Amino acid sequence: MADRMKGTLLISVVWLLFTLAFFIFTTTHFALLFAVGSLIVWLWLVLSVYLVKGKIQCEIITANEIYKNEQMSYQLRVQNTSRIPVTHLQIHLVTEHLFTGRQESHQHDLSIRAKSTEEFSFVLPRNYMGQVNIRITQLTIKDSFTFFRSMQKMDTQSALLIMPNPYLLKLQRIEQNQHVLQTSGMIPMKKINGEELVELSVYKPGDSVKQIHWKLSSKVDDVLVKQYETLTGNAVMMTIDFTSFTNRLALYDEFIETFSALLYSYVAGDHEVQLLVDHSTGEQLKINNERDAANAIKEVLTRSAAQVSMSDEQWKRLKQTYPNCIVLTTNSARSTDYQTVVISNQKEGSVA
Repeated sequence: MADRMKGTLLISVVWLLFTLAFFIFTTTHFALLFAVGSLIVWLWLVLSVYLVKGKIQCEIITANEIYKNEQMSYQLRVQNTSRIPVTHLQIHLVTEHLFTGRQESHQHDLSIRAKSTEEFSFVLPRNYMGQVNIRITQLTIKDSFTFFRSMQKMDTQSALLIMPNPYLLKLQRIEQNQHVLQTSGMIPMKKINGEELVELSVYKPGDSVKQIHWKLSSKVDDVLVKQYETLTGNAVMMTIDFTSFTNRLALYDEFIETFSALLYSYVAGDHEVQLLVDHSTGEQLKINNERDAANAIKEVLTRSAAQVSMSDEQWKRLKQTYPNCIVLTTNSARSTDYQTVVISNQKEGSVA
């Protein structure tokens, strides 16, 4: 930027000196016309920059929420209320991931006609998970030859919530899936006709038609059958813990995808989930269906690391109050406790 400004200043000075020298040492009408023309051009270039300043308005248009496999696109609606067109308009943006606080800068070069409003579509190169704030920080207006420029500070922003792509896990145990290892022991389930729903399987000849999960089968290509065992517990109790989080988006994505998969799996199995979302206040969410699960995921995605992390004292209190609680954590030091799912940097974890 500094080199470009020096180059612009150098060209401006050379042009001005040449115009003056040509006018002084050449006693012709052409020299006069050249000087007057140069003055008009310079005046137009200056006015095309400084008369437009403050008359450019920008608005960010985003969807309220999308899924991770969709394009993270947004639109910029730019309005020029002046009578002068803008041939070089630079829009400086910053995207910030709410949970990690990670920021990235972007710049768009546009042009817009006088007295007009236009929309421009863009796609961010990175697919985040969670809430992303897109903020316009500055506008830079340049003339046609980029000799002059003016800057306008802005603070226009919009929020975009990116949800995980839902998928299912087996309900009795969590299969190894890159970052999650098998869990031992019986996970407490909700009572259904005196039996416990353990998992869903593809229909085979001889399976009872009464055990077909019609609701879930209608959403996939296979016919799914409910598998039951003797009841050993009550509703599922879950919580999350981001203590020792390493501020990596990939790790955050794995965590949220696993958490989402567990919620949707229990809901698909007609279970009730009690989710402890705030360790300081004891706030809980009751999850009975897919809508409740989606709202619970949104609650987690829009919270900071401090709100979903546990102190050692809160951890001890949790294990005393809810001994059968399933805990998803990034803290490997807590992996020795019963039904603790550890999601680590190396895509490996310990589950006791």
